This record gives sequence, structure tokens and C-alpha cells, in this order.
Amino acid sequence: MIGDLNVPAGQLLHLLAHEIRPNPTHRDELVRAVAVYRAEIGGMVWMRGHVCGGDVVPDCAAGWCFEAQVSVDAIRANLAGAR
Repeated sequence: MIGDLNVPAGQLLHLLAHEIRPNPTHRDELVRAVAVYRAEIGGMVWMRGHVCGGDVVPDCAAGWCFEAQVSVDAIRANLAGAR
């Protein structure tokens, strides 16, 4: 059920390379969430966030610098503290 997927803005998510589509870098990413859209398609949701910057403030001036489909299971694992 996707209704329990509540990712607050600023939440830090550790995502493995295979949990991100498209993933042109083919690397794991540490993403600070900006928005996670709860319309699930094939176990994935669209997410916008930042992969730049320090602990609180992103280095880029854009609203986001990461936009991709992300595995719902990966997001849940992060929210549960498993990562």
C-alpha cells in the first residue's frame, strides 16, 4: 500500500544503484528528498531531491538536482532505519 509512504522534505535516503531509474552514473546515491510522488508504477515512484551539498543546505541553486524513479521498497527501508 502506497498510502503509508510519507517522506518529509529534507529526509536523507541512501539508494542503491539498481533502485534508481534512470541512473546514468550507475552508482549508489545519497539523496536529500524534496518531493516523493505517491503514484506507484511497478514498485517505483518519482522522486526529486538533491545529491549535492552538505548536511542541511544543497550546494546548487536549483529546486532539485536529482529526478528519477526510485524503488518504493528502498524508500521504506530508509524510513524504517534499515539504511
